[in-house]
Amino acid sequence: MIFVDMRRTIFALVIMLASSAFAWPWSSDKKDAEDEARIKDSLLQVEVRNLQREVETLTRIRMQKADSLEKLDAKHWSNRYAESQLTEEHQNVTRELDGRYSKLSTDLGRITEEVMANKNVTEEVEEKSRSEEVAFDALNTQVKLSIEKTLGDVAGDYPVGMNVRLLRLKRASADAEKKVPNTIAAVQGYMADLLARHEITYTQYYGAELSQMGKRPDVNVNRLRLGTVFLGEVANDNGEVQALLRSGSLQGKVFEWNANLPVEIATNIKTAVNQAGSATGAMDASPSKAVIAVPLDVLQNKAIKNSITDTKELTWTERFKAFFKKGGIVMYPLALVAIIALLLFLERFVVLSYRGHLSRRFTKKMNALVEEKKYEDAANLCLKKQTSLAMVLFSILNKVNDTRKNAERSLQEALLREQPKLERHMGLLAAMGTIAPLLGLLGTVTGIITLFTVITEVGTNDARVLAGGISEALVTTEMGLVIAIPVMILHGLLSEKIEKITSELYVQSTSLMNKVFGKANE
Repeated sequence: MIFVDMRRTIFALVIMLASSAFAWPWSSDKKDAEDEARIKDSLLQVEVRNLQREVETLTRIRMQKADSLEKLDAKHWSNRYAESQLTEEHQNVTRELDGRYSKLSTDLGRITEEVMANKNVTEEVEEKSRSEEVAFDALNTQVKLSIEKTLGDVAGDYPVGMNVRLLRLKRASADAEKKVPNTIAAVQGYMADLLARHEITYTQYYGAELSQMGKRPDVNVNRLRLGTVFLGEVANDNGEVQALLRSGSLQGKVFEWNANLPVEIATNIKTAVNQAGSATGAMDASPSKAVIAVPLDVLQNKAIKNSITDTKELTWTERFKAFFKKGGIVMYPLALVAIIALLLFLERFVVLSYRGHLSRRFTKKMNALVEEKKYEDAANLCLKKQTSLAMVLFSILNKVNDTRKNAERSLQEALLREQPKLERHMGLLAAMGTIAPLLGLLGTVTGIITLFTVITEVGTNDARVLAGGISEALVTTEMGLVIAIPVMILHGLLSEKIEKITSELYVQSTSLMNKVFGKANE
């Protein structure tokens, strides 16, 4: 609008100037002044109108801006109010969350303290549980060891009730060996076995039994037992008698059956068993009739066992078997050493007798052929003999057409071949002589250890039992020396024979070398 009005004003001014220009040559000065005044008034009016329009336009624009500002201000305050509402809501939510956080923090602290307390209690319980588990394992291990030791001792212990004891101990051992051990049951079984063994020691018994051991097993017998001091049996079919006696052997066999009893002792045992059978029914009526005489000493040591054992003349084979049995398991390697040493000696004796034979007849014939310079015949003679001396001399005769130096080399090679053949197995024979006493000493040490083990378990009340056990333990030492002394003597004889043969080889070979090549032709 402003630009349209300005164009109109400029167009009016242009018309006025044009009219005044056309009138310029014909108008006067006064008229010119009026026209000029009118033009100015017109211009001023136009300018005023334009200014009025501009003012109106600016006023209208101002009103529009004022409306816009009012709208923006209203919107701003509306936003401020909404922001205030949101801030208040946020503050309310924050206060609520702070309260919940404080409560949760308090609860978390309390729960943490409870967890730590429970953790400490759990650790204490776990530690106590581990301690109890270790103690339980130790107890179970001790029970197992005790059961295993008792099982090992049962085989040499009192044989009465042995089968029942073995079954009871096996069950107790199985309870202790379970994945989850039943230690209480194992201890009950072990203690039941100890009580049963104790009961056998301090009780007496008479009755009909099926004998499971001794000379005639599975035989019906009448048995009389007084603790573990005396046990005698009388067979029902033929009246044979056998008694259970203490043994003094080193193999841990504490008791053994003996049926080879003197006639007097066997008769007394049979009488005692029969009296016990009669007294069993008469004990209530007359207690004095229950007293019987037992024909054995209560000590039951080895000396008494030997005195009551029926003695008979033994052959040298039986005596050797008994002697060999006393030595124990070490006697077997000692016997093997003796056999090996004997075989080595025989082998060396045969070899030295043949290969190391030094024949004077051969030597004289050889010297005669060499003096006649019949070297080929002499060499054939050596090949026929095949002894060490013949092989050594052949090595010289084989080089008779060569130099002395080559002949000496051939001689050295022959000596190096023959000497090991003569000395073969001599070191092994000497080792057998050294090993034998060491094995004897090993058997003695083993026997002494076993003896003291038996004494610890069984005890002894007679020094003669200890002396007898030591004498049995020394059997292996005696056997080792009996083997070693002859072996060393034989080794010395063979060594001396080898030395004699070796010396003769050097003498005869040197003599032949000098005869063939001469002392100057070296």
